[in-house]
Amino acid sequence: MRRLRVKLGAELMTVGVLTISLLGSLPARAQSARDSSSHYCRDAVYVELAGAGGLYSFNFDYRITREAGFRVGFTSWSDFTGLPVTANYLLNWHAHHLEIGIGVIIGLATLGGQSFVSGGQSTPQAIGTGTLGYRYQPDDGGFVFRIDYTPLLEPRLLYSWGGVSLGYAF
Repeated sequence: MRRLRVKLGAELMTVGVLTISLLGSLPARAQSARDSSSHYCRDAVYVELAGAGGLYSFNFDYRITREAGFRVGFTSWSDFTGLPVTANYLLNWHAHHLEIGIGVIIGLATLGGQSFVSGGQSTPQAIGTGTLGYRYQPDDGGFVFRIDYTPLLEPRLLYSWGGVSLGYAF
């Protein structure tokens, strides 16, 4: 079990380093945290209750364009530790958005002595996930609210799930 946790730790560290490298390679922005040509806040941080992180997750969301972006999160509770990583697309109506996304949760899951994912083994797993929901995020930043359907897909099972998020865009 200890070797599995060490192996998972190494894999999570690799994902973290790759994420930081990707963020570091993005174009620099003015101190206002806005792209001067399109006037919208690119970054958001939020806490998601339920959703892709299970019970909760802490998330960073980056807008590549006003519509397209991605989020990377972290969750650790009971016997589950994971990184929800999703690509998302926003259909815009001023501060109100329809959010659509697809992604994966990379982690280790053993609940009540039984694995949450296939075969009852406590090994690193990738669980598919999606997002379909409402997002409130004004272009000039500030309060962020999300409520969404986030199904979890394991090779032979689909878990219906949802989440609520509160955060801040800057």
